[in-house]
Amino acid sequence: MALAALHPMAAAVPGHGVMPQVRRVRTDDAPMIDAFVQQLSLASRQRRFHAAIRALPDEWLQRMTHPDAERELALVATVHVNGVEHCVGEARYALTPDEPHHREFALVVADGWQGRGIGRSMLRGLDRHAARHGVHCLYGDVLRDNLPMIELARRLDYRVLRHPAEARLVRVQRVLRTRPALAVLPGPAIATARPLQPGAGFI
Repeated sequence: MALAALHPMAAAVPGHGVMPQVRRVRTDDAPMIDAFVQQLSLASRQRRFHAAIRALPDEWLQRMTHPDAERELALVATVHVNGVEHCVGEARYALTPDEPHHREFALVVADGWQGRGIGRSMLRGLDRHAARHGVHCLYGDVLRDNLPMIELARRLDYRVLRHPAEARLVRVQRVLRTRPALAVLPGPAIATARPLQPGAGFI
């Protein structure tokens, strides 16, 4: 299958020469994220949402673009093509109902951009941010056939465990070494975009 068929932006970025930028999700990102999800292959959507959805329900999209800023983190990796910003990766960690110091993560990378270090960089960014904000454990529930995600988690020192409830899933889990939170200086919040290079993270 041609690369352009996997992701429309690929045809406009020969050799993927454009470096993605990572930044926090904004409330006005809903149309971009909605388009990103619809452009994913069926397999990638199922691995991300554990369901064969074609488009995000409005309530899911609202939740994805309005994280709890104090206790959650939502990131997008984006590229600009002909002056238009497009999402090529999405990652987040969210509160869990029973464990106040645990967070559940999820991530997905556009099909045509997979295998280029984007998922690794974004997961490392989640790890570092979580450690700096008092999170003790980060985990993700992964479909058993999602071997690239399982291998990525192993390379980043996650343990692969039996899922406590569903046989079709495994749980990847990492206990974090928490660090002091970064000091917050007075003044307006600034959403910073950073080059998304292998090994880089959003702190």
